[in-house]
Amino acid sequence: MNGTQPGLTVGAAKKIAQDVEDEIVSKLPAESIRAADQEATGVLMPCSAQGAYAWTGGTTIELSPSADPSKLISMVLDAYRDNSELKPKDITKNGRARAQLVGPYGSGYIIADYQNGHLEISSFSPCFVLPPDKAPEDEY
Repeated sequence: MNGTQPGLTVGAAKKIAQDVEDEIVSKLPAESIRAADQEATGVLMPCSAQGAYAWTGGTTIELSPSADPSKLISMVLDAYRDNSELKPKDITKNGRARAQLVGPYGSGYIIADYQNGHLEISSFSPCFVLPPDKAPEDEY
């Protein structure tokens, strides 16, 4: 599903992305997480040649010492296996466990094992048309 999500504002795009980040964290066992730190702001990235943008942000998850990052990423893949909106893909590469959730209107979420006791969620909201009174280089 390409294109832009009709009527989506910067604030609504940010909320969608951050809500999915929170939802991903909620799929993990509480005893595996020491802390989850969501970025308060993000930036806009172009997502089409026609001037559409996606809000990008992220959440860093500090894992408990006994947590197995690969197993946690597998749990995320399993949790979204039957999701009608976010399609999971295993994108593990070079021994580094990673998963991607591909959503509508160019949205996506990558959950990666940084092999330092942390998982990182990188989020990309659905694409939207930026109103003329907003600057793409601003932080949102």
